[in-house]
Amino acid sequence: MYVRYAVQRWSRILENYRAPYDATAVRRMKEKGAIVVGKTNLDEFGMGSTTEGSAFQVTLNPWDLSRVPGGSSGGSAAAVSARQCVVSLGSDTGGSVRQPASFCGVVGLKPTYGRVSRFGLMAYASSLDVIGCFGTSVADTGMLLHAISGHDRYDATSSKREVPDFTTQFTSANLVESRPLKGLRVGLIRETLDDGVDNGVKSAISGAASHLEELGCTVTEVSLPSFSLGLPAYYILASSESSSNLSRYDGVRYGKQAVADELNLLYGDSRAKGFGPEVKMRILMGTYALSAGYYDAYYKRAQQVRTLIQRSFKAALDANDILISPAAPSAAYKIGEKKNDPLAMYAGDIMTVNVNLAGLPALVLPCGFVEEGPAGLPVGFQMIGAAFDEAKLLKVGHIFEQTLQALTRAYFEEERSSNMPERKRKAPTLVDLCVNVAISHVRYLGDVGETDLLLLDRILPHCTLDQLMHVEKSTVGRDLSPVTDKLWKRFYELQFGEANANLAIERMSRCKASFRWRDLYEAKLKVIAEQEDEAVARLRQSYKKEDTKKQSKQIRLCTKVPPSGSKRNFYGGSGPGYNLSNVKSNLMKKSKIEFLKSREVKNIAAMKKISVPRNNSASTVTKTGGFPGNNSASSSRHTKSFDRRF
Repeated sequence: MYVRYAVQRWSRILENYRAPYDATAVRRMKEKGAIVVGKTNLDEFGMGSTTEGSAFQVTLNPWDLSRVPGGSSGGSAAAVSARQCVVSLGSDTGGSVRQPASFCGVVGLKPTYGRVSRFGLMAYASSLDVIGCFGTSVADTGMLLHAISGHDRYDATSSKREVPDFTTQFTSANLVESRPLKGLRVGLIRETLDDGVDNGVKSAISGAASHLEELGCTVTEVSLPSFSLGLPAYYILASSESSSNLSRYDGVRYGKQAVADELNLLYGDSRAKGFGPEVKMRILMGTYALSAGYYDAYYKRAQQVRTLIQRSFKAALDANDILISPAAPSAAYKIGEKKNDPLAMYAGDIMTVNVNLAGLPALVLPCGFVEEGPAGLPVGFQMIGAAFDEAKLLKVGHIFEQTLQALTRAYFEEERSSNMPERKRKAPTLVDLCVNVAISHVRYLGDVGETDLLLLDRILPHCTLDQLMHVEKSTVGRDLSPVTDKLWKRFYELQFGEANANLAIERMSRCKASFRWRDLYEAKLKVIAEQEDEAVARLRQSYKKEDTKKQSKQIRLCTKVPPSGSKRNFYGGSGPGYNLSNVKSNLMKKSKIEFLKSREVKNIAAMKKISVPRNNSASTVTKTGGFPGNNSASSSRHTKSFDRRF
């Protein structure tokens, strides 16, 4: 969290919520002189692998704008890949730093659990969450890790181990020996190259292993029998923990609150409108796994599998210095390609989730390309080390990176020699460059009245709801609905759900009428606002009735006649008949006496003395139970004549 920006976790339930403090990692970066330039997009609460799960927009892969950047921290990886920043932070619960690093061709580092404080990180699965680093190079990533590492008294899970100076592990390319990694034992995990991994990825990983051997490493295959069990165990444990962690978002303490007549409806409506479909699904999965009768069958068994995975990794790392594997079974895929197939999307995490279950550090860096997209797509390979041994990973990764140019050239020569058709990198046109610049500065768009609709069709989909509304309001004299209508339909579906959008389409079809989706959006908002106003009015009426009942009870209480035998002092006592009505009666008597002795009464008496004749004649004065001069109240009471001299 960072106090300067709204902290949404890219969920509607935290829309416009601002953090009250900086996360420890952010605070330490700022103390070291870092400049925070912004926040990046991610899947809602870190639950996803593409950023398509964001409640606001989808991030595009800088290598191919039609493909996903990975997730959940895809925005951070894309920002570094597009050179919008040098380094960035992300959260890694099951590969959310390493898989986007592979898709976007940057360096991604997941530290050991406990190396970096989680204070200020919005929890998804507390036993798996780790703050990770992205960088344009291994050296930049290592410097960022060194800045944010260390014990934090606000995080009980942070380690008190001394943090080494990771920057001492970096050697200049001019000083690298011919076999700088001689004697290093590297284990290639056999299960990560089975069926389901693309051939291009296998070739890139084989090339990376061969290059490590050239650098002096001894590369052998190792088997982790429990590796395939990690994926189902991870999704049971992560969903169970998220079911607990996300229960705090109830619309009461903070976050977006729905209007409802009773508390249970408030909870349900706030969470139903605030959470996206993926988050709801995982909460349901976790709640089911933790429910009575299923705890032992799911959650307990998943914890047992986690122990097996930890033991298998320990055995493999006892025999090897580091382990290597692909970071993902494929390169970046098309946007929407796996959106409707969650199992296929979950399977993409098989290379990374085991590392989180074991709590180990891992480094991902580019190792080659596959021949897809307009300019090829990057492939990353993953290096896994022993707990708190990030220094070794950074050293090996830095040397590998320094000699990466020869590896990449050899890889392409091998591919071309196998009679594959040669593909040339497609240079972007001037129009493409202008469109990309406009997309990068879309928040500054205003009047687009003279811009071609085809260009607007490429630019405006990157606008948020407020930005699109501002563009349409600023553009006077031109109808943008041919471009913006489908965007308003998307916002309608995001805000009110696909069911309501389909219902609106059905009604228009039935009435044989057509309305602009912006008008439908605004009309729907107006209806919801009226419903909320009515609900508020009902609540106020209910509160008013309850308040009237309470006042009525107090009035009845105060009008009770005290028992005749009650004898006590003015301020009450413990005698018989002590109640509030007696206290009130005595207060009335005391106030009456004080009024009779007041200066005002004396002035009235003096005025009457002047007006009364001096013949000392008798005057008839009405004696009442009220104050002097209150004759109207005594008309029906007994009167007594007496002489009174002034």
